[in-house]
Amino acid sequence: MHKACEPMIDDVYKCIVSELASAGQGTPYKADANEPDPRYLGYGVRAPTMKRLISNFRSTLSMLNVDDKVELASRLINSGYGEQKTVALYLLDQIPDYFSPDRFELLDTLIRRLHGWSKIDAYTGSLLRYVLEAHPTEFLGLLETWNADDDLWLRRASVVIFTRKVSRTGLYTKTALEHCNNLKHDPERLVQTGVGWCLRDLMRHDKQQILNYVLRLRREKISSNITLYALRDIVGKEREAILSAN
Repeated sequence: MHKACEPMIDDVYKCIVSELASAGQGTPYKADANEPDPRYLGYGVRAPTMKRLISNFRSTLSMLNVDDKVELASRLINSGYGEQKTVALYLLDQIPDYFSPDRFELLDTLIRRLHGWSKIDAYTGSLLRYVLEAHPTEFLGLLETWNADDDLWLRRASVVIFTRKVSRTGLYTKTALEHCNNLKHDPERLVQTGVGWCLRDLMRHDKQQILNYVLRLRREKISSNITLYALRDIVGKEREAILSAN
């Protein structure tokens, strides 16, 4: 495509912001999710409307080259607005190969600016999963630093990455357990629930080992935000026996 025919980043960004702001007018919601971090901003646009807006921009966004997609995604993330970060994820999901290990510094910078559980969970479930699959050794090294980071959202990311499709591979159970164990005393509720979620999903595919670990956490009086979340799939008499034993 001739350069003159390509959409200008400034114009595309302004159009996206205008559409999101307009869609958020009159909404009773203050943000697109129940986010406690004061750095997280929102227009109040609901998920069905977000899907429609992204669909409307799909043709324009597909015309951007890789560098322009990264630049636009960076602007959207840096805005602080959750809905803009959702559009950014749509862009970055198209180019996961861009984030090779030599660009992990940029990836780290972008993830640090998500500032909320809804976006951490969305990015770990798609973009970051692709990066893990492509560069497991290097990305596990980055996750190890996030596991001990001062930012609670990076700590949540370091365990939530091992949920869903990643947990089903069985490739990272040992690492996931190490990350969970490092965070079992974390004071932040949304880190605790991230640990619990990780353990629940791991238990679906390696039940006895993970269940034994969760039972040990209960004996250690670790927060129920972790242990009860981890036991969500255990029901009936088995659940009654577990809960009554401690």
